[in-house]
Amino acid sequence: MSTSCTPFTWSSSSFESLQPSLIICSIGLVIHGLFWIQLILCPNLRQRNMMWLFVYLITDLCLLIRFFVLYGIRLASVCLYPTARDVLCYFEASSKYYLNFIQSYLLLAFNVCRYLQIVFNRNIYIERPYSIILTHCFIYVFPPLIIVTQFSTSAASIWRRRGESCDIQYRDISVQIINLFLSYIIPVVVNVIILGLCIRYVSSTKGILSEQIIVLRRKRQRTLLQQTILFYSIWMVLWSPDMLAFQFVNTNSDPSVVTSILSYVENVLDPMIIGIIDIRFLTSWKSLWHFMRRRQRQIGVVHQ
Repeated sequence: MSTSCTPFTWSSSSFESLQPSLIICSIGLVIHGLFWIQLILCPNLRQRNMMWLFVYLITDLCLLIRFFVLYGIRLASVCLYPTARDVLCYFEASSKYYLNFIQSYLLLAFNVCRYLQIVFNRNIYIERPYSIILTHCFIYVFPPLIIVTQFSTSAASIWRRRGESCDIQYRDISVQIINLFLSYIIPVVVNVIILGLCIRYVSSTKGILSEQIIVLRRKRQRTLLQQTILFYSIWMVLWSPDMLAFQFVNTNSDPSVVTSILSYVENVLDPMIIGIIDIRFLTSWKSLWHFMRRRQRQIGVVHQ
């Protein structure tokens, strides 16, 4: 095994294939930056019941930063010794899967808390704070345990080639199927079931005699349904292909490059979608827009 310093870089074709991702991630970084600036400047937007979605957006931001870190290291052809190369290769191969893994469970936690609030009128964030903390710990610790266990038992290994991205190579199809169930099928199916129960409860008028309450419930049902369809349609169409491809397709292949681009597009859209889901963000955006327009007119009057 060589102990010399070796440049950590990509081939020219790899750099070329990543140009669309570079553009999309650059746009995403700006949009996420504006979102977090708004969140810092507007305290009324920082609500406990949105914590799961805020953490979800943090993982989006981590995915974007991950891309730029690896792109910068490869572009600079940083010379690394074997240990540093191994660490960076493991990070490159597993970090994206880890972040996507926890995203599916963050959305599941958000919908479980939302279900308890809608159906049982329970604010789980105030009533059971320790349960929330334990759930956070589980979500962040469970995926790396799976990844580390598979590497340590040789169920998974690192695939590497000069000039290409490091990837995870699995021993057999059974490991890939287990990963697929744990990281995708279980959280997605449970999410769909919980969302269905929420919509069923909101649409139910059993035992309600007031016509006004029935009208309000139906309005709430339409809003919830529209928000759910919007968010999860975009999420499933753009996020799912990359999550599925990761288990069965090499990350350097053309199909994987395409699914990665779709996943990064989803990262870019997430802050805007969450802004649509929570009307307070839209109100804040409108207020900011009107403020900027007024300032622009004032500046124009001064210069006249």
